[in-house]
Amino acid sequence: MKHTIARLLQADQAAYTCPIRFELLSGAKSHEENDLEQALSLSQNYQFEPDDWRQAALLERRLRAKGLTIPRNDLFVAVVAIRARMPVVCRDKHFDAIKKIVAEGLNDATKKFGGELKVEQV
Repeated sequence: MKHTIARLLQADQAAYTCPIRFELLSGAKSHEENDLEQALSLSQNYQFEPDDWRQAALLERRLRAKGLTIPRNDLFVAVVAIRARMPVVCRDKHFDAIKKIVAEGLNDATKKFGGELKVEQV
């Protein structure tokens, strides 16, 4: 994952939202924290907006109706990625499940999330 982040930073395509920052910092070793903070400072930070909470709740209800329980941090990241039209680069199969539910909503105006979720598994 470090190589992927480095590639995105070099291409000026790195972005994150608060749950990503939390996950990266909590997984970092003490000697990596300064480098991580520097990488985050060079990245676009997408803030959570008030409507994102409603969209995340709607998405969670749709997933549960399909029998899927997804960590809420993943839902928060997905909602911001959809709004920002940014891909999620990850090693997390939850995003593939979220992508499927979001894609179903694109074909049904009553379930629309306002965009598609792009996922790049690394």
